Order: sequence, then C-alpha cells, then structure tokens
Amino acid sequence: MTETAAVHGMRGIPWRLENGGCAALPLPGDESIAPVARTQVASLLPALGLSVQDVDDVALMVSELATNVLQHATSRDGLSGAELWVYQRADGRGHDELVVKAFDTLREWRARPDDPGEMLVEHGRGLEIIDILTKGRWGHHPSRSRLGSPPARGKATWFALPIARTRIARGRRHDGVADGRQAMRVLRSLLVQRGLDRLSLRDERGVCVMSGHGDLAVRCEDATFRWRTRCGGTGELPVTDITEVCERLVEICESMDDLHVV
Repeated sequence: MTETAAVHGMRGIPWRLENGGCAALPLPGDESIAPVARTQVASLLPALGLSVQDVDDVALMVSELATNVLQHATSRDGLSGAELWVYQRADGRGHDELVVKAFDTLREWRARPDDPGEMLVEHGRGLEIIDILTKGRWGHHPSRSRLGSPPARGKATWFALPIARTRIARGRRHDGVADGRQAMRVLRSLLVQRGLDRLSLRDERGVCVMSGHGDLAVRCEDATFRWRTRCGGTGELPVTDITEVCERLVEICESMDDLHVV
C-alpha cells in the first residue's frame, strides 16, 4: 500500500489543534504504519501555524514510534489497536511544546520499573534516536484509547519537543473555557469519552469539584485545575492545558485500577 492510499483510508478525530484539542488517528497493524504516521504529522504541522526546530526530526521520531508499535505491540493477526495522538501543552518552564504519542493495547511495560533506560535496552535503535533528538524528553504511561468504543486499556509512548508559536496560532488554546464550572464540565466530558464515567460533579463552598473514581478529587479555581489522590499524589495545571490534564487523570485512574484501589 502506498503512503497516499494508506492515509486516505484512515479516519479519526480531525487534525485540528488550534483551540487546544488533541488530534487522534488510528494506525494500521502492518508495514504501512510508519509512513501513515509520518505523512499525517508532516501535513499537520504547517496547518497549525507552528514551527518546530526540525520538521524532519519530528517525522523521523514519529516513524520510530510507529515502528516500535509494529515490532513490539502488534499481535500475529496484525491487529494492534494503535493510535497516534498529537497535541500542545506547556512545558512547565514558560514555553509550549508539541507532544506526540503512540497508543497501543499491550500493557507488559506496566509491570516493569518505569525506567526509560530499560526500554532503550529492550527496544533498541528507535527509542535511542528519540532519546537523543528530544534530549531525554520522552517516556510511556498507562492510558486508554481515544478512538475505540469502548475505550481500550493500554499504554502511550510519547516524546515532546519545544515549539515556537506564530502570531496566528498564539493564544488559541481553549480561550473559551475560562469559567471554572464550565471547565470542569468539559473535563468530565473528555474523561467520559475515555471510559471514565464514575466521576460526578458537585459544588463545594462555591467551587465545582469532581470525584468518584477511587479517591481522586479534582477542582478548578483561578483558571487552574488541581487534583489529589488517596495515596497523596497532587498536581495542578492551567485550564489552557485541559488536554494534558485529561491525560494525567486517565493515567492516575488506570494506575489506581491496576492496584485494585477502586
């Protein structure tokens, strides 16, 4: 199958990130997986009005992520349940970065120490290239699919690169989600789409709070999401990073489920 033919047959969440969303595309479970992933990301970056230090490096790393799925997370019948995700987030240091994730339904890495060094040894050249080009800004975490119904459990392997926003793209991330209650409703909707439907909203001293999955509690105050868990884990991110917040909470819920907390 040619790259053009492979891409033409793919359907997913539209490639539209200007307002802070996450693009998602199903990936084939055969040798076309790398060119499909590479072509889609290469066409996405210019449309966003974003400049990355080296688009060729991004395309190479996307290919390596997809190839890793094919080699290490695809069943004998060619079904991988793989998806490619792309979105933007703040890097915690005052800058934005582009995040690319490859999701698959193989979960064995979850049983090992969360050590990128072990993954480099086991999975070899592809992840080593990503490690070099991102200066170590990559990893993996438990997650759930975005396109499956019902959402499948699995893991996401990711890398992140700094990006420079153009005048056109600057300031578009979820500009319309400023009110705390509205932000919480949007976040809950995103989580329900990922199969986490045991979360409910309530008012607590004038603040909208979401809880119900184990001992996870999330609130939004001053345009900032804040969360805590039974084991003492906490976090906070701005409303503009609602996509990343959703990812973090999916990861937390998946980890709690694995530990039979809920």
